[in-house]
Amino acid sequence: MKIIKTALIVSIALNVLLVGAAAFYIQMNGGERFLKEQWRTLTSDQPFNDYYLNQKSVFEAAPANAPVDKAFIGDSLTDHGQFGEYFPGETVINRGIRDDTSYNVLHRIKEVVDREPKEAYILVGINDIMEGVGPEEYEKNVRKIIEAFDHGKTEVTLLSILPVNHDLIGNSIRDEEIAKYNGILKKIAEERGVRFADLHPAFLDDKGQLDQRYTIDGVHLNGAGYDVWMEKMK
Repeated sequence: MKIIKTALIVSIALNVLLVGAAAFYIQMNGGERFLKEQWRTLTSDQPFNDYYLNQKSVFEAAPANAPVDKAFIGDSLTDHGQFGEYFPGETVINRGIRDDTSYNVLHRIKEVVDREPKEAYILVGINDIMEGVGPEEYEKNVRKIIEAFDHGKTEVTLLSILPVNHDLIGNSIRDEEIAKYNGILKKIAEERGVRFADLHPAFLDDKGQLDQRYTIDGVHLNGAGYDVWMEKMK
């Protein structure tokens, strides 16, 4: 009887922990809005969520009044950045959309290409890893993104996937996977003759994780993190 009670207590405790972890993840990704988006994605034939479709339409409708000096392209790490303020006197566009994978970026890259930016900085991959996109598929998508640009007009830079902090997010994203996908990016850059900027080491703490000085949730960057990123761009 005591064994049964102990097992029941352990089971309840584990379920409480799982519910707590799920609640934390949902809250970090937008709470009720996140749940609604996920439900719509699961119950719809449309592969892109409302936020993606809205942002894509906004990007496409934006006037092209001046030559673009720098274009930043990627997922939430790019979406959250205020890049224009780091480059006064230059025309800088932000083409980040939270939750984007390499496939999502590929689906909308034409809008960026058509603006013929002098420099394009691409940071995408962490969501591919989280969603189980295989390395072959990831490589194929990134290659197509690179090939979409006219390299006579645009200098393309692939940015490495950043580390995560396991103390904050657990072990759902393994360091070995990040290293593998960064290896893919480096290989593509070498073969295609584009730049590869390895930002990864600049964000590591002494345990090899994303330094907590640069993050709140273990994945996304805070203000100090963006300062480090932009400093590496100089």
